[in-house]
Amino acid sequence: MPRRIRLLLIIESMGGSSRHVVDLIDGLDPERFEITLIHGTSRVDDYFAAALPRLRQRARVLGCPDLVREISPAHEARALRFVRRVIRDIRPDVVHCHSSKAGAIGRVAAKLCGVGKVFYTPHAYAFLAPEFGGKKRMVFVGIERFLSRHATTLTFNVSQGERSAALAEHLDRPDKFEVVYNGIADIPLPTKAEAREALGLPQDVPVAGVTARLVEQKDPMTSVRIAAQVLQARPDAHFAYIGDGDFEERMRQAAREAGVADRVHFLGYRKDADRLVTAFDAYLLTSLYEGMPYSLVEALRAGVPIAATRTTGNDEVVIEGENGTLFPVGDVQAGAVALLGLLDDPPSRERVRATYLERFTVRRMLDHIAARYEQRGTDE
Repeated sequence: MPRRIRLLLIIESMGGSSRHVVDLIDGLDPERFEITLIHGTSRVDDYFAAALPRLRQRARVLGCPDLVREISPAHEARALRFVRRVIRDIRPDVVHCHSSKAGAIGRVAAKLCGVGKVFYTPHAYAFLAPEFGGKKRMVFVGIERFLSRHATTLTFNVSQGERSAALAEHLDRPDKFEVVYNGIADIPLPTKAEAREALGLPQDVPVAGVTARLVEQKDPMTSVRIAAQVLQARPDAHFAYIGDGDFEERMRQAAREAGVADRVHFLGYRKDADRLVTAFDAYLLTSLYEGMPYSLVEALRAGVPIAATRTTGNDEVVIEGENGTLFPVGDVQAGAVALLGLLDDPPSRERVRATYLERFTVRRMLDHIAARYEQRGTDE
């Protein structure tokens, strides 16, 4: 039997990037891969924490307290030393880094240690975030350009839009970037009635909703304003938020001021949110930017049509006239029109699910990435 490929995965941030890594560890064949995971310990979310006992059965899992989100030269120097020690210890054949901070530290460490294959998945480049402009944005672009050209075998982009952004900034040659969509497993889901009972939502009314963090990236104030307009136009409808975050109280106040607070439900974080999306008749996502949002893929899997902002990632999940509709970022009126259209005349569940089955299964994602891990030689 040939020797297993020694794979080192490195991640700092949580959310979609951690879920992607969990799926890799769960799905890669243990007879072909010997996996080590380095993860930051300062931002372990509930999903990742719940997965850790299972991951430890399939991989060597190492926490790194210095792998943190904020810019801190002292933390970064210690994290670099930590990663280099691990690389020297396990001598990986492949290093695969996820998100910007782990992507920088991991790729530098791998380059310094002479690792033959170094892969990177940004999960939305930092320079795409609206809050980064001017000189700070150009610093991030410069870092990505240098690391791609000098310390990366191949970048896996989670959307065509993300890849186009990399090429527009001349980060590297086009052949150094490949699109691999996030995939999820096609698991049994509860019925609409079962999901609504679990969430405490009314049964015989239209319900729109979202499963997302109530944080700035998701533009939750635009979301609640859209919800308010829709509920004023449809007195029989309700709206549900599954998720928590810093904006919740402001959103509650906006719903009260609009006179719809009795029909806007804040349901908090739920570890089973990906399954309970079946409670919705339509899904609303108002993100300012994305990489490739898992929540939209979960909506497709559940057969729930989507109204989403026309931004990177969203525009590759939502196909106008097939599974939903797109509207401009921050446009409350257009968002309300889009959501009302889906409530009034939704596409069939089978039509919505077709996009998921064609493009977003976890098996497609795993097969593509595993083939690159196993490919002989390097692409540099």
